[in-house]
Amino acid sequence: MTARHHVVVLLFPGVTLLDVSGPAEVFAAANSAGADYAVRFVSPPGGDVETSVGARIATESLADLEGAPRTGTLLVAGGESLATRPVPDGVVTAVRAVANRSGRVASVCTGAFALAEAGLLDGRRATTHWRHAAELARRYPVVTVHPDELYVRDGAVFTSAGISSGIDLALSLVAVDHGRKLAHGVARELVVYMQRAGGQSQFSAALD
Repeated sequence: MTARHHVVVLLFPGVTLLDVSGPAEVFAAANSAGADYAVRFVSPPGGDVETSVGARIATESLADLEGAPRTGTLLVAGGESLATRPVPDGVVTAVRAVANRSGRVASVCTGAFALAEAGLLDGRRATTHWRHAAELARRYPVVTVHPDELYVRDGAVFTSAGISSGIDLALSLVAVDHGRKLAHGVARELVVYMQRAGGQSQFSAALD
């Protein structure tokens, strides 16, 4: 029997909706194929969180995780504010608290800024949305930023590029956990590539 893998997705006001829903759909599809992911949506204070498109997502608080099973994956979603303003203290505290009880940590898009602010990317390779890669490197010089990668794995830390690449990241996590055959089946079910060709520089306006 497959062991249950607990995923905590960390949200905050203005979070990019697809950063949350894309990976969540991958894990749901993986469950239909025989995996056992339990996804929980968490924000520092709990309650409804308004996303980038105005839709609201109900979340649990950090306190709700007390006594819960150990987290397999902490996934920090992104949002424009993480790259353009200081990362809120509550988000940093939440990242550190959940990461300390997680088997691995991951970020989508500008969620990498929260991981970096929490010190989880120190001395590691990472990526983020191509438009914010230079800012990530400037703000956190101890992080080796790879602006062309769709996602980067450095040990138990995973970071991904902008928005839809959260799906690429989640598929890679499923492949790590259950093998490429199951992950391929999930990709087919979602009608996406298992591994997209090229890097994210192909989407950069600088190439126009």
